[in-house]
Amino acid sequence: MLDSSILSSVHGGKTPFPAGSEIVCGNPLCSVTFTPSGIAASPKRFCAPSCKQQASLLRRAGKLLEALPDEQAIEIL
Repeated sequence: MLDSSILSSVHGGKTPFPAGSEIVCGNPLCSVTFTPSGIAASPKRFCAPSCKQQASLLRRAGKLLEALPDEQAIEIL
């Protein structure tokens, strides 16, 4: 049988956010707020996996378009 003190140390990871706080999804196109979770080394920043993927696509597209003149980037979009 497991001692409860062992489990409390395993589940005692600290989060980088105060208890009861809410954060806005890290996707700039999403405004969903949620209770953060995860350990301090890798906190949850997105409300859903699809939002995480969208944010990644936006960052990559932005990197590709930043070398172009504004007019050409707007034409592509």
